[in-house]
Amino acid sequence: MLSTHSIAIIIGMDGTVSAIPSGRPRRRSVAGDLSRLRRHGRSRGMTLAEAGGIVAQRSTPLLLLFLGLLGFIPSPGLPLGFIVGSLVVCVAVGLLLSPDNPPMPALLGRQRLSAGLLRRFMAFAIPFIRRLERHCRPRMTWMVSGLGAVVAALGIVIQGVGLALPLPFGNVPFALGIVLIALGLLTRDGLGALAGHFVGIASMALFVTLGIGLIRAGTDFTDWLFW
Repeated sequence: MLSTHSIAIIIGMDGTVSAIPSGRPRRRSVAGDLSRLRRHGRSRGMTLAEAGGIVAQRSTPLLLLFLGLLGFIPSPGLPLGFIVGSLVVCVAVGLLLSPDNPPMPALLGRQRLSAGLLRRFMAFAIPFIRRLERHCRPRMTWMVSGLGAVVAALGIVIQGVGLALPLPFGNVPFALGIVLIALGLLTRDGLGALAGHFVGIASMALFVTLGIGLIRAGTDFTDWLFW
């Protein structure tokens, strides 16, 4: 998670400038890690398995973040919500069972992301994650370590199921919840992960309420029709 050390700039009494390590490790940029996809898929696109393999070299939570971000992207002709949601479930379960070797089902992994789709993804994902990263810092780490990390993975599994369902306008809320939890795991920001759980719970409550309302409306209409 952490890489090179930051540098402290020291200005001496004689005006000379020197740089020394400050001793504080600088966190790797999540947006920078995602931007590696731009170099690999610029011309011909890539399969989900190829893209997943690139980001999974960093960590499984980064793979989950990538999949969650894909849930935001419109993809006419490709059931991306179902595909990505199913992969999220598989990878999140793998995070619980085998963190260093996340599963990627071959049937889903063979789905190709066109170069155009990847360009749309990069145009949205990199600025979006950079904005979120500015607010991330290690806090409430018990939410993203130990039992908290298990709860985070289970929350991603549940929201992955929601992402895979053919709900009207249902992709974005669950995709956002997955992104926030995965980013919280990457940056050890428990508050961010908690926000992701909240988004997921609110989304489920909204769709359950809408579903109950539609069922009641359909029942009332049927009763009126055959009265």
